[in-house]
Amino acid sequence: MKYCWIARVLALALLMASVVGFAGVAEGFGQTPSSSVKLGRGETCRFDTSAILVGEGQVLKYKSDNPKVATVDADGVITALRKGKATVAVGYDKTLLGVCHVTVVAAPKRVTLSDSYAVLSVGDVKALTAKLPGGSASALSFTSSNDKVATVDGEGNVTAIAGGKTTVMVRTYNDIAATCDVYVLGGKAPTTLSLNVTTVDIQVGETFRLSPSVDEGSDAIYKYASQNRRIASVNSEGVITGMRKGTTSVAVKTHNGLIQAVEVNVKARLKDAFKCLTNDPATYMQVTRKLDLTRNSESGDNAVTWQDGELSLTMTASSCTAAIVNVLKPRYCIAGIDVTMTPENAAAKLLANGWALTATKSTDGVEQRAFTKADAPAFAIAIATADGATIQGIMAQWNWG
Repeated sequence: MKYCWIARVLALALLMASVVGFAGVAEGFGQTPSSSVKLGRGETCRFDTSAILVGEGQVLKYKSDNPKVATVDADGVITALRKGKATVAVGYDKTLLGVCHVTVVAAPKRVTLSDSYAVLSVGDVKALTAKLPGGSASALSFTSSNDKVATVDGEGNVTAIAGGKTTVMVRTYNDIAATCDVYVLGGKAPTTLSLNVTTVDIQVGETFRLSPSVDEGSDAIYKYASQNRRIASVNSEGVITGMRKGTTSVAVKTHNGLIQAVEVNVKARLKDAFKCLTNDPATYMQVTRKLDLTRNSESGDNAVTWQDGELSLTMTASSCTAAIVNVLKPRYCIAGIDVTMTPENAAAKLLANGWALTATKSTDGVEQRAFTKADAPAFAIAIATADGATIQGIMAQWNWG
């Protein structure tokens, strides 16, 4: 039920006296307190008399000049009946004390909120705005399903209290409602945002996962967007997929507006005989049928080799070793690592896809990083670089198991 607030400083309404039956203005009032209200059909509100001085033993009376549009009872409760305008007056005996101009419009058929969900940190305040269809009106009430998580005041201002989820609801007088799901993070709002890489180099059809992080003690919800989804798309988990050759950028945004972006370079799919050298033994058994393998007595264990000047493959009955060294015409990859990558990008790609760095060593100026993967314990990858900027060689070795 909304209140008709009466302002002491509004315009004179002396002519209302004759209309509704009050003969004059109370002594001491140079102006008649006046207010206005818009109600939906069937809605009620109470005439607020807090600004009116009532003497002892005086009983206030209320009258409407158009009871077909709006009525008022002995307690000052105004009821909107049909579209139109009416003026409700209050007084005692025949003395006018105040008026309320009532406009009755249609009852709302729906109500919407400015947000259907919100993510906040503890202490954040977010204003939710309710909207009614044009030509309708209603008092609005806001409630939170869990005040321990977030509270909401009568104007729709939501205050985050503690980590968790609550639902904020706005309701009209005729029981039409809209909701907003509010998620409050347990940590403080982040002040810094960083990513695991600054650039991403992938092939068409290849994927790479971004790993954002925020300052210690804070929590965040992330959203991802691609500048050009035809070149590279990104899903809600931060997984980038190369779509076609080209360069674009992918951005990540926290719930409180921090943004970081990476450059994504998508290259044509590498075409090599080894399908990027997975650890599937069947792949290599097929290779032996397609390539002119040469038995290498120095490798022992009946090893056979194949080499075209860029890539060498050594296979035995129990293991396989593939190596790319001093590549002149990059056409190959191992476990999705394009040999034209920098060591930093190659290492980041392995880490992003579940590989673990097990060792780093430097011998005679050549740095080597070794990686393994939990679901492929017999499969290892090493990246070697002489100058720290380009990959000198990549080697992968695994056992048939």
